[in-house]
Amino acid sequence: MSRPGSLPASQASGLAGTNLTPSLQTLLQKQQEHAGLQALREASAELLARVEKLAEMSNVMADGGEAIGDVLKNWPHVFSILNLFEQPSVPTSPGGTPLPREDDEPDEPLPQLVRLHYNVETEDSAKR
Repeated sequence: MSRPGSLPASQASGLAGTNLTPSLQTLLQKQQEHAGLQALREASAELLARVEKLAEMSNVMADGGEAIGDVLKNWPHVFSILNLFEQPSVPTSPGGTPLPREDDEPDEPLPQLVRLHYNVETEDSAKR
């Protein structure tokens, strides 16, 4: 049951020079295998922690991407609202020429505001 490849070369040469009982040699090999297994478990646990952290960061990025997608999905609506403000008051055809109005009534002039003096009558009556 001895595996010569499992021991490092320096330890294997040191053990070959001493006369150890086969049970002690097996014990030393098992201890070395156990130490290697512990190192492998520690490395695996560290790798697992890194992968879990990476998965958490990926979830954060996915949530951020979803939020950005929602914002980008809203932009056509924003632009359509902005285009409503830029449209001229006279309807035009797709070629840019003004369309004739259905009601051919002339535009009525807008009423003008007039400032009336409030104290005019009281000042006139005070002078008399």
